[in-house]
Amino acid sequence: MKINLKSIFGSKTTSTDKSSVDKEEIEYDKYVDFYYTNLINSIILFSLTSKELEKLSGPVFNPMTELESEIDYAFTPVCFETIFRKGVIDKSFKDELLKFKKWTDDIPSEIWDWEFIDKHEMWASTRIKANALLDKLGVTSRTYNDDYITIYDNEGNIIKKGKNNP
Repeated sequence: MKINLKSIFGSKTTSTDKSSVDKEEIEYDKYVDFYYTNLINSIILFSLTSKELEKLSGPVFNPMTELESEIDYAFTPVCFETIFRKGVIDKSFKDELLKFKKWTDDIPSEIWDWEFIDKHEMWASTRIKANALLDKLGVTSRTYNDDYITIYDNEGNIIKKGKNNP
């Protein structure tokens, strides 16, 4: 008697499993513009000098915090993969983008400070890499896209409404 162990242990994809994966992908697909904007914004932040970053500062926007958190969110696997699956960025750029993410992850914590952004060699190299990557991706502007940011006042009233995001 032959036993199909893959079938018993659920290793084989069933049509029901496949359709749930498709439904999940369709849900992520709705937000591909947000994921792309987030990815490009994260690289733009690394392309800027400290003075350019300071101009972005506001009551609800801390550029140093955004440098760290935005790139992590942009490279969340499901968001990152959706960008390529939908063809928003050609798959040929995937490895280079992942190398850039690794590079930023390797920036020592002791130099994550305003005073080092313009002076430390690693930050200068990061800025060069970010600008080169943006150029390769065909991104000509180095303006942070705040289309998805909603800003509230102290009473919870919307001051600026961004596009709906996930």
